Amino acid sequence: MPKFLLRDFDDPKGYRDHTPDMGGLPRVKPGYASIGTWQNGESYVPWAVTKDGRVIFARTGEHAGFRAGGDKKSGPDLAPYDTAVSQKRRRLCESALGVIVLDWPHFTKDAVKKVSAGVGFYLKRQLFETNGAIKQKLFDDLGHYFYTDNKTGFGRISTAKKSTVGVQGVWDGIINALGNGPIEQQLSIHDGVGRKMLAGTDSEKGEYDVWARVVREKWFDDKDIRGRVDSPAKKAGLVKATNAPGIAPGPVRSIGQVTQARTRGVDEFTRDLTRQHHVKADAYYDDVDARNLLFGAGISGTTGTLLQAARAFGQIASGELLKQYTLAIVGYLIGGGMHSYHETMEIASRVGVPYNPGGFLPSLPNSFFYSPQFAGWRDAYYDIVVLGATHWRYNGGALPSHLNKNLRT
Repeated sequence: MPKFLLRDFDDPKGYRDHTPDMGGLPRVKPGYASIGTWQNGESYVPWAVTKDGRVIFARTGEHAGFRAGGDKKSGPDLAPYDTAVSQKRRRLCESALGVIVLDWPHFTKDAVKKVSAGVGFYLKRQLFETNGAIKQKLFDDLGHYFYTDNKTGFGRISTAKKSTVGVQGVWDGIINALGNGPIEQQLSIHDGVGRKMLAGTDSEKGEYDVWARVVREKWFDDKDIRGRVDSPAKKAGLVKATNAPGIAPGPVRSIGQVTQARTRGVDEFTRDLTRQHHVKADAYYDDVDARNLLFGAGISGTTGTLLQAARAFGQIASGELLKQYTLAIVGYLIGGGMHSYHETMEIASRVGVPYNPGGFLPSLPNSFFYSPQFAGWRDAYYDIVVLGATHWRYNGGALPSHLNKNLRT
């Protein structure tokens, strides 16, 4: 059973240990439990953190007030749970989830295997229909993504250049990775084949295009509107490949690391606070700021093209398999350090994946939800996993993005 730290006005530390009977903190709304029986309700919110990063929760109604510096009520060794703490905890939580997905591929294997089989069938059919010409096209259009000596791409197959591997070698490597490769390789292939190889005459193209307008808008690709610019580190040529987990700021022993070193989107990009006004972009960033969510590298267009590939090659359009495939995307993009959870789920929600911004639980497939790995992750980051949709209260009083006077018109 998970143990929580709860604010306690009588304890000199300012908090006490608590292990609830049902395993979680109660969240009961005020109201009539039955005719004539009124309940005042009971819920908890994150209130403070200890020096070693543990979260202290307070009952709603007792969560207000914090005086640092030895206050008898708050304790001398505590810091308030504020905007910065909320975002740091969210960054760690999302990184941990991404690494779990990469390390335990069985949570998403049914969906990923189905799409990989469809991509493999498509390529082999094209091998027959084009009299072998598909091999050269695969080599020309995709080979350099998977066979590269720059050691930065996530999901690459080898650091040998494609020119040294040859046309047949690239073909064999991609076909083998579809059957046996890790999640990052398989999803990278799904995305690449969908974007680069499908032609209007292919039967899969119609299904690929069904979600196109839903999951990808023109402003995603407009550098003036999208809301991101190259980071100072990227401009200075200082961004290096790293095994750091997900979108965490650096090595975090409790989370582990990503097996394949790569350059991360969160290191290459920073938010553009002077972007150009745009109705859709303004609405997106207003939501991010109001809910105290994370900027990773901007809204995720890759999530959209991957979902299109899942529909086109795997006939995945709803239900448990769609949730599984979305979780695989989380492993690939968040575990890979390319995007935040919200930047991915904002897109996935457009095709029917349940998502309450800032929250996690409705979006997760049963394959993961009923696992011990989920339970461990939830207990370690209860303030985010279970209560993350309530973090609008920690937005630091941020004005809506569209009111930023520095935005360009």
